[in-house]
Amino acid sequence: MPDLLVAEGRLGVALGEPEADARAELEAAVAELCAADPFLRDHPIVVQWWGGQFAPGTSDDDELVERVRRAHTRATPGARPQEVYGAPYGSDLRLLAPYLPVLQYGPGDTRTAHAPDESVAVADLHATTRALALLYLDHCGIV
Repeated sequence: MPDLLVAEGRLGVALGEPEADARAELEAAVAELCAADPFLRDHPIVVQWWGGQFAPGTSDDDELVERVRRAHTRATPGARPQEVYGAPYGSDLRLLAPYLPVLQYGPGDTRTAHAPDESVAVADLHATTRALALLYLDHCGIV
């Protein structure tokens, strides 16, 4: 019988949610679990924060999100509206997030990104290129 269990995981942080609040909520839930269990009261779970940690880039009501959504809609007439969601992975955009609004936008399906046989449909690449061009033109006040 092992005397120690080490479990690792990731904590999703909602768009617009401060990381400190998300961490505090998880720590409170773990403390509540420990308080309710006789064994865990005497052997409480220790939560440690280490390794790669990714802050959300922007909130879902940010102007940048709306501008990208409009550009995507114009570039893909008749397509379904672009989804806005937080995901359990990160990128280097988090390094810019404290200074300006950032988000990830691009072609393809994130479920197959960086996986064997990763691919992107040419039509999706063209739609994304059109949307980004429209976004840049909008930013410059041309459209």
